[in-house]
Amino acid sequence: MSRPLALFAVTLGFAATPHALSARATKPVVPGLGGTAVVVNQRSDSITLIDLASMTATQHVPVVGGPHEAAVSPDGRTVVVTNYHRQGVPQKTLSVIALPSGRPIRTVDLSPYRMPHDLRWVDATHVICTAEADSALLLVDIVAGKVVRRFATGQRGSHMLALSADRKRLYCSNMQSGSVSAFDFATGAKLADIATGKECEGVGVTPDGRWVWAGNRAEDTISIIDTESLEVTRRLESPGFPYRVQFTADGRRALVPHARAGSLVVCDVAGQRIERSIPLGLTRVPEPSTAGVFPHPSGRFAFVTVRNDSSMLVLDLEAGTTLARVQVQESPDGVTWSPAAR
Repeated sequence: MSRPLALFAVTLGFAATPHALSARATKPVVPGLGGTAVVVNQRSDSITLIDLASMTATQHVPVVGGPHEAAVSPDGRTVVVTNYHRQGVPQKTLSVIALPSGRPIRTVDLSPYRMPHDLRWVDATHVICTAEADSALLLVDIVAGKVVRRFATGQRGSHMLALSADRKRLYCSNMQSGSVSAFDFATGAKLADIATGKECEGVGVTPDGRWVWAGNRAEDTISIIDTESLEVTRRLESPGFPYRVQFTADGRRALVPHARAGSLVVCDVAGQRIERSIPLGLTRVPEPSTAGVFPHPSGRFAFVTVRNDSSMLVLDLEAGTTLARVQVQESPDGVTWSPAAR
């Protein structure tokens, strides 16, 4: 192990001398990182809050059950978690939790809608989430605790979603239908169902709203959709089960974790090409299964969860290296970030 990586390992709890531990105890593991990372643990029915200045898991907060994804409010003070599916039972709730304290605020019952999976904040009081079992997307008033609008996809397996930065377009991936649905967000009108590929799961829209990228996990391809024509204009071969799609804040890069390749694929958005595949380091399993990803606003770092390693990693997108590992709980999936710090 090289000396820099050894220092990261010391801070995160690998074997080390007491002197080494005390020397690193008050120093940040990754200079320039702060705030709180939120990791969703599917099988532990919890979220883990990670203080990024010290790179430590500060607490595990219980949620209703079977959580998969989370999103942080525009002010960074609240996180909403989707309770999706637990032990064969579809769930129907969202958990609302204060940051950085981890204090439960409320549970929002979406009944009769089932299996909320992905979500995005629309404004200070509303989120949009999927209701996979009902082939729908739901606009939810988090404060009032009620559904205020339903978007019918008419597709099977409406799983992940993306909302354009100007809040004009809404997109949803449909796994069983192998498609992406596009909506006019203001009117609720469905604009198109765009065939992408087998088991389309990850989906994201570029910050400028010009392109939608979708990962077709069963055929190892990434489809790129022109949002003006609503047609697939390019398809990239990308072996290893493309699972999620996120974009850096500057729009330069698309980040696509590949669950079977044990890597984070980084794509050049302007060139519509794969730039590099970053292998996951510091894991404690021989074949890590990459799950969720969230880019830090700086564009330099990305937070990645590793399902079979029960961990969150910090990756350096410029150097293509893993900088840190934090132990969380069982089967982590979604990950997000808040500037709120302890």
